[in-house]
Amino acid sequence: MKSKKILFGIFALVIFIVPAFIIFGSEDVLKNGHLHKLQLRGYDPFDPFRGKYLRLSYDDMISCDESLKEGDMAYVTLEKDSLGFSFFSYASSTKPDHDDYIEAELLYVGGGMASIKIDNLTKYFINEDKAYEAELVLTEFRQERPNEIYVAVRVLMVKRDWKIFL
Repeated sequence: MKSKKILFGIFALVIFIVPAFIIFGSEDVLKNGHLHKLQLRGYDPFDPFRGKYLRLSYDDMISCDESLKEGDMAYVTLEKDSLGFSFFSYASSTKPDHDDYIEAELLYVGGGMASIKIDNLTKYFINEDKAYEAELVLTEFRQERPNEIYVAVRVLMVKRDWKIFL
């Protein structure tokens, strides 16, 4: 009986520690991450298994290393233009010197250019009744006020000599 209580205590502790670790990690990104505003376009696809969602798309054709192939993971650098918007500028097989980069899979590679796959930034799940309306608003803003519609993301690369395995 005592071993069940100890096991329950350990399990309860894990239940509280894992979400706390995730929350504090997110707070660190919000406080210390570099802000990037990505201009976007969008449309409203329908998927019978996932329902309606707003697919967000970016300019994802960028120059890349000649050594990269389709399916490779690459380090994609983010740079800012004169209006303050960020864009994906270059895909490389080596880590850049600065912290403003993401890791992405290459979908297409040819002629020194590559198309990148960014799963975490391309889908925004929304109420099914409002998905089409959101697409119309997004399209209207892209045509009338292109500098006012963007996605704000924060990028934080933490340099560690150790890893945590869960």
